[in-house]
Amino acid sequence: MEIEGHPTQDLLEELERRGAIRIVGSSAGPRDDTVRFVSERLGDVEGLWMFLPREVFMTGLDDPPV
Repeated sequence: MEIEGHPTQDLLEELERRGAIRIVGSSAGPRDDTVRFVSERLGDVEGLWMFLPREVFMTGLDDPPV
């Protein structure tokens, strides 16, 4: 669990407010079914795919102490 205010999480949320779509994938790329979903939803538009490893924003540093 990340506490609100984590800089990377805030960036992701802002990008989503501006129309970005969060897609699950791996370093090999997004899953085929999610790419198909995006294509059906948006049509053929230009964009940028960005890979963010979970460690980028799921650092655990903001987790409350146990």
